[in-house]
Amino acid sequence: MALEPVLPAIPVWSSYVAVAVGGIAGASHAARRGFDVIGVLGLAVAAGLGGLLLRDVLLQKGTPVVLTDPRYLLAAALAALAGFFFGGLIARLGKFLLGLDALAMGLFVSLGASAALYYQLSPPAAIFLAVTTAVGGGILRDLLSGEPPSILRPGIFSGVAAVIGALVFLTLNEFRWPTFWLQLATIVTVFAVRVLALWRGWESPTSVDVTDRIWTLWTHTKEHRIHYRDLVARVHPPPERETDTDVDPAPAAERPDPASERPGPS
Repeated sequence: MALEPVLPAIPVWSSYVAVAVGGIAGASHAARRGFDVIGVLGLAVAAGLGGLLLRDVLLQKGTPVVLTDPRYLLAAALAALAGFFFGGLIARLGKFLLGLDALAMGLFVSLGASAALYYQLSPPAAIFLAVTTAVGGGILRDLLSGEPPSILRPGIFSGVAAVIGALVFLTLNEFRWPTFWLQLATIVTVFAVRVLALWRGWESPTSVDVTDRIWTLWTHTKEHRIHYRDLVARVHPPPERETDTDVDPAPAAERPDPASERPGPS
């Protein structure tokens, strides 16, 4: 069974537009690196359809929807043509396409989360599937072009925005919101986070090694414990215990004679 039942509650054409936006990003990525027509088409298909394809493969619930509905492949192919012949125009529309890309990411997040809830997956699995659907196309695009995936490197929020959008989707679903409003709220949230990140220059942080900090804190804490224990011992010394040398021995006259305690002859 294909995944038509979990297509968006918002107009279906919006998912085709999202695929086209991702495809244009992949095609322009290939054109800037001098790829031929097959390379441009391949990256357009990977970037536009990769997220939905990964979602359906992970769910294993039938033929992927991008193969059962030819309009998805058509949208990716048209995006490839646009990127191949109009690369300069696309470069001039950079900011506009960034906004469309943010909207498309929000839609992909909602599609992944909707599919996870439809098949009654756990919340962590739903978040994983939503984020994979949103960033899967970009990961495939970068891998096919021989580059480290941008989602794995420091930069403007993309994966973080997808995680926040998935959390919003699941939170509002607990309040029994209709699917349309769930998806719309997710799209708006992801769009707002990405636009704010671009405007404010927010970037995902790199790893931070806190080993030395934890060791220093542990050492200081241990020293404080020892100092406190010594202070308590000086203020409240423990009572002295009596020893055998402190007890006066009984006088010899008071000691019983062992010979007197022996029984006499019968």
